Amino acid sequence: MYELDVIKRTQLAKKLGGPPIFHDGFLKKAVLTKESVSLSIEILSDNNPSLDKDTLVTLKLNNVKEIDFTSREHKDNLFIIHDLDIRREDDGLHLRLESARGDVSEFIFETIELSENESH
Repeated sequence: MYELDVIKRTQLAKKLGGPPIFHDGFLKKAVLTKESVSLSIEILSDNNPSLDKDTLVTLKLNNVKEIDFTSREHKDNLFIIHDLDIRREDDGLHLRLESARGDVSEFIFETIELSENESH
């Protein structure tokens, strides 16, 4: 399950009154730099009562130590998110993304930011 305190401290979670649910969303884009990974994720309002419409957010992982990313071609998205899980381990925070097809991607990093993108 989520490392909820990590998400609760983000600006978007404060605005929503709690962490959003990422289950059954879409990973639209991933941008990798030397030290960070920014994931553009569409959060579905069906699973999030505090959202009045599907919302595009950026999940930014800072000070990335390791990436294991897998995706198969899927129309309009990198993949459909079946499950997103964040946990704290000895070597840092671990974000695990599982797609609807069973592909699993994992990121190890130090800090996280969650922000809402412009309306789409």
